[in-house]
Amino acid sequence: MQTFTFQTDVSEDDKGKKIRMIFSGYLTLQNASQIRTTLEEQNRDFENVELWAKDVSGIDVSFLQILESYRQTHSVEGKKVKILMDLPYDLKTLLANAGIVYPVK
Repeated sequence: MQTFTFQTDVSEDDKGKKIRMIFSGYLTLQNASQIRTTLEEQNRDFENVELWAKDVSGIDVSFLQILESYRQTHSVEGKKVKILMDLPYDLKTLLANAGIVYPVK
């Protein structure tokens, strides 16, 4: 089974507590349940959340839907959620051709 990795980076400044959640590897339907569970397990005491996909081997719409759902849910709670994608050229092109545009770091 092709897997994904997850790591966090927590910090605090004058704007409040911030967490960066970094997803790498295969961000696809086969891992969607684990990815969703990973996001749900994170502490909700952060004012600023950054969801970052980097070193991606594969990505599909299930991962993008999970990120967007997370963003919408937490934005309603007044949290700032930022989504960043650091993707290889072929995956950037695929998403752009599908009309899906996220900031690329």
